Amino acid sequence: MLKFGTSGIRDITKNLIKDHVATQIAEALSQAGWKEVTVGRDGRTGSDKLMNEFIKAFTGTVHNLGITTTPDLASQSGLGVMITASHNPSQYCGFKVYLNHFEQSTLDLPPVPVYHKWDLLPKDIVIDCANGGLGHKLHSLGFTNIINFDGEINKNCGATHPEFLTKYCQEHQQEIGFSVDGDADRFMMYLHDHVLTSEEVSVIIATLLNLPSIVVDETVNSGLGNTFNLVRSKVGGQNVIRMMQQSHVNFGAEKSGHYYFDANIGTSDALDAIILIANAYHEKGLAGIQQILKTYHPYFQFNRNVNIADLPIDYEVILANFTLPK
Repeated sequence: MLKFGTSGIRDITKNLIKDHVATQIAEALSQAGWKEVTVGRDGRTGSDKLMNEFIKAFTGTVHNLGITTTPDLASQSGLGVMITASHNPSQYCGFKVYLNHFEQSTLDLPPVPVYHKWDLLPKDIVIDCANGGLGHKLHSLGFTNIINFDGEINKNCGATHPEFLTKYCQEHQQEIGFSVDGDADRFMMYLHDHVLTSEEVSVIIATLLNLPSIVVDETVNSGLGNTFNLVRSKVGGQNVIRMMQQSHVNFGAEKSGHYYFDANIGTSDALDAIILIANAYHEKGLAGIQQILKTYHPYFQFNRNVNIADLPIDYEVILANFTLPK
């Protein structure tokens, strides 16, 4: 079994099925006294089998959202279980568990119009949905400018392959576009002629929301600190969320393209950020968004992934891989 830091449990799908992990999780939650749960999945191969196994093993009431996004699932009140491996390849799957407490009002209020966040999304904005949960939802709602909504999840598309979005936008003369991962909790943004860094996206979001402070992990470029007050956290989404709660900051960001607006929900939401930026683009135009980006002056930063095969870590190997580019 592989445990991925602060992002739940993930493994090759056939291993999860063979080891009856869905049953183990359902039984553990049942034994802990939970009587009700909301479940969803991102549509990858095998997620339906894991969901059915979980539903059969859970002894209480199950509300099945079917194919959906992690942020949509996490926003539900009470206990939620999302079956997804996020940005990982299609042969992987996993589980994310969320617990949210929302106080229900007892006031006798008049009925108000009901709207969903989908109603706020401009339908002409290009979104690479990575063949995941968001694509299924937007396609069912009649959005026609979405790409990659019915193929193999995360394969050569989505947030982990922004080059696909770049090529599409350039071929179709699109000034702006977005690409999410399989469960739509992270995204990349294309603007004019290139993909923006997560720091640049953070500048746009924080400026549009008029926020003075941002919680960022240790890998985010310190150049953001020239414009905003940076509150640092350790790497990992839950660490960012925890620091948002402790420092009372309403916005958090990771280098990976996760952006957090509500520390109480417990996950990032790509669609919330896309709606904000897309509507600002319609209002301000390309020049308006580019003007915001002029306030950001990054420091030199060099990143390199190094595979560590054995423990203890050989730091000489790491240093050898960090020769600065010429």
